[in-house]
Amino acid sequence: MQRELCIIIHGFAGNPHEVEPLAHALVKMDYEIITPLLSGHSMDKNRMEKATAMDWLEMIETIIKRAIDEEKHVHLIGFSMGAMIASIMADRYKITTLVLLSPAVYVLTPHLLSKRLREFFHASVPSQSPLDQTINSFSIFSIPVHNVFQFQKVVRQAKNVFRQISVPICLIHGEMDETVDPKSSEWIFRVVASKDKELHYLPLSRHHICLGPESDRVIQRVSRFLEKHH
Repeated sequence: MQRELCIIIHGFAGNPHEVEPLAHALVKMDYEIITPLLSGHSMDKNRMEKATAMDWLEMIETIIKRAIDEEKHVHLIGFSMGAMIASIMADRYKITTLVLLSPAVYVLTPHLLSKRLREFFHASVPSQSPLDQTINSFSIFSIPVHNVFQFQKVVRQAKNVFRQISVPICLIHGEMDETVDPKSSEWIFRVVASKDKELHYLPLSRHHICLGPESDRVIQRVSRFLEKHH
């Protein structure tokens, strides 16, 4: 029996470390896992090459096409911007399931921007945990404008396809998300054409839900959803 493939896509200006705990858990469940590093990204969030939205989409598309040619069952899992890329691909190709983690529909709304800026200016507070220090060290102002525009292209394109997506879908969002408004997942859940859909909120989690205090719940929700459609 052919192993099922999970393609896990990280977020804007991020890297596969953002989804590493989930990837490791799914490997133990005998899924084949691919966690690609998107073009122009690196382990240093403050350095990005001038990659385009097309580069990111084509990279994931190549992986999906190869998997389909090999007759594998493809599960797309995306975090933040990665969730938007996964959604675009779910509209183009026949996949098995779609999992969206902190999908980036409404990014840095006035309320969130105010919160984000307050955290940025307090990023050096010694009492913060190592995780908070790592996340807060990333400032939207450190990313080249070119890349921000490319990110926006992905978001706009994804917003136009949700009403056409009918594949089983699972959405998970942290209620304390400081980057993407949790209403993003609610909006997708409401407009997506899928009949089989789940929406889960994590009361203690911020944006990086795979690295936060409820990462075990993320793994549990995702694994149950995938097993349901195994």
